[in-house]
Amino acid sequence: MKFLLGRERLRREQFRKIETQIIALKFIIHNQNLSATFRWEAFLKLSKITKKNSRVSLKNRCSLTGRGRGFLRFFSLSRIAIRDFGRNNELPFFTKDSW
Repeated sequence: MKFLLGRERLRREQFRKIETQIIALKFIIHNQNLSATFRWEAFLKLSKITKKNSRVSLKNRCSLTGRGRGFLRFFSLSRIAIRDFGRNNELPFFTKDSW
């Protein structure tokens, strides 16, 4: 699972590099005051950007285990890691109840 964390980190870095370019191209495409040919060229440039670098391909993963399911954004951990931390009282204001 650790290799998934590395791959995800690489994808986030690649997206960060081209994010401003994508935003600028989308602004040009939606701007009605510009000429149609200029907007069409921007559309073609945007379509050539690979889908691997898109925001949709990014997946939130647990920073400890690399687990992709049961992820809680507030802690950036999976539910299993949170349960373990709660059991050991390592998270502030978080305890595991038992009855």
